[in-house]
Amino acid sequence: DSEKDIVVDSINVGLQPTSLVLDKNNKLWTITDGGYKGSPYGFEAPSLWKIDAKSRKVEQVFHFKEGDRGSEVKLNGAKDSLYFINKGIWRMSITDENLPSKAFISGENKLFYGLNIDPVDSDIYAIDAIDYVQPGLVYRISSQGKPIDTMRVGIIPGEAVFSH
Repeated sequence: DSEKDIVVDSINVGLQPTSLVLDKNNKLWTITDGGYKGSPYGFEAPSLWKIDAKSRKVEQVFHFKEGDRGSEVKLNGAKDSLYFINKGIWRMSITDENLPSKAFISGENKLFYGLNIDPVDSDIYAIDAIDYVQPGLVYRISSQGKPIDTMRVGIIPGEAVFSH
C-alpha cells in the first residue's frame, strides 16, 4: 500500500530478482541473479520464475546452472516471447516448458549489462558495458537476430527506453 507505506502481500522467489514483466496471458515473469558467494543473504543458482498474476501462485521455475548470471527479463511487442541476459541474450516463448539450449545472441567478447525490446517493432537493444570504464555500446538487432546498427553511449549504460 503506497499510501500507508506498508507491504500488504508478497511472493517468494529466488535470491535477488532483477526485473518483472507481465505477459499476454497475465503471467508475471521475474529473473533472479542468485546473489553472490559470500553474501550474507545467501547464494544460489539464478532462476526464471513464471507466476499467475491473479492467484499469485508460482507456476514454473526454470533453474540455471551455478555460475550463470541471469538478469533483465523483457517481452517482445506481442508479449509472447521472453528475452533475458545470461552472458548472451536468450529468447523463449512464454509457453516453453524448458529453457532454450543456446543463446539467441552470443555474449562472446561482450559484457551485456542491459536489455530492452522495442514494443512497436520488437527490435532488441542489447547494452554492452564493455569494461565498466570506457563508453559502452548499444547493439540494435532485429527480432530475427540480424544486426541493424551499433551506437556508442556513455559509461556503464544500463537501460534503453522508448517514446512512441
